[in-house]
Amino acid sequence: MENTLASLFLSFLFLQLFCVKSQPQLVPSLHVFGDSAVDAGNTLLLNTSYRPDFAPYGIDFLVGESGRFSNGDSITDVLAEALGLETAYPVVNVNKTINFFYNDNQAFNYAYGSAGILSETGEAMGETLSLGQQIGLFKEMVETQLPQQFNSSEEVSRYISDSLFVVFVGINDYIHNYLQPKSYNSSRQYKFEEFTELLVKQYGDQLSELQSLGAKRMVVFEIPPIGCYPIVLENVKSNTRCAENVNNMVSIFNDKLEQKLKELSSTLKDSTIILAKTYDLVYDMVNNSSAYGLEEAAEPCCVARKDGSGLCVADKTPCEKRNTTLFWDKSHISQAANEKIAMKVFNGSDVTTPVNIVDAINSGASKPPTSEPPTSETPTSETPPSAAHSGTRPSSVSYFNLLLLLAFSAVLSSSL
Repeated sequence: MENTLASLFLSFLFLQLFCVKSQPQLVPSLHVFGDSAVDAGNTLLLNTSYRPDFAPYGIDFLVGESGRFSNGDSITDVLAEALGLETAYPVVNVNKTINFFYNDNQAFNYAYGSAGILSETGEAMGETLSLGQQIGLFKEMVETQLPQQFNSSEEVSRYISDSLFVVFVGINDYIHNYLQPKSYNSSRQYKFEEFTELLVKQYGDQLSELQSLGAKRMVVFEIPPIGCYPIVLENVKSNTRCAENVNNMVSIFNDKLEQKLKELSSTLKDSTIILAKTYDLVYDMVNNSSAYGLEEAAEPCCVARKDGSGLCVADKTPCEKRNTTLFWDKSHISQAANEKIAMKVFNGSDVTTPVNIVDAINSGASKPPTSEPPTSETPTSETPPSAAHSGTRPSSVSYFNLLLLLAFSAVLSSSL
């Protein structure tokens, strides 16, 4: 475990030293909650079989295997770069408490691989932290860590309210709960309409808790059309392109989620909750893949296991055309697809409601603190994706990164 932690820390340091922001900083920080779609390595610190700590995971990521369930960047990695922030690192240590290194342009990641809205989701595969527990970690940060970095409670509140919160969760509540009757009794206990009501109510309570902690800018992702995912098609033994009965379940959840978010938005003044309506986008990627530059939208790129996890077989060579493949393994999409989705949510015009991320930021009066003037204007909704996803090598290293080097070296020494 100690060697894993040391490896993660050194990987993060490498990212901080050699990755630079290609955009002006638009928010003070990014806070990411959810499941394996956005996990940055927290899962590797748990006792679970659901872990991507082997090749070919990370084959296209700068530091290789980092705990991300993809060949490269996740959706929130792309968003962090577009927001002018540094790459997210796992904020949880081996004691499941905050591993806090404050930086004024940092992305914090609380997500866990098999996590769900419900606390029992994913437990059949081992340890995990549900969305509610992840929010509890953020609460710990708000109450114990952030006050040490600011001069007043007002500054803490402004830092939180100006930051962006992204939540991507719900897939596992179906794939690794309701649709797994051998491991969970939820499908026997609830009709799917009742289960959906349970999920949406608990999800709403969890998002309300985030609001009470000061979050005013949130992006909440719909559950994608998991009936088209290879893992679901394998489990339900479907011979069709998509298991539409599963997609119908998810669609009902997404419709109820939209109504719940409208309710939450009306309860907090000056708040913006963005619904990332990515169900239709991913469904179109599956059925109209060529329009997105994708050549393969059915089979996973890596050689996948047949144990029900959907993960890759260790050390097997994946496909060569990873940039034109939709699915990385049976449960997760590729970096190429993540980039397309992220930029649609960031500055697109047809995926988010009521606004996209850029418009939400531009509508706010306050700006993130910075010691230097921005190098360019804040991008508008018309900013092309390429303008928000390019960069050059840094010319210097910050004092913050030097301190991280000392801290990480100490961790490595103690683990050997």
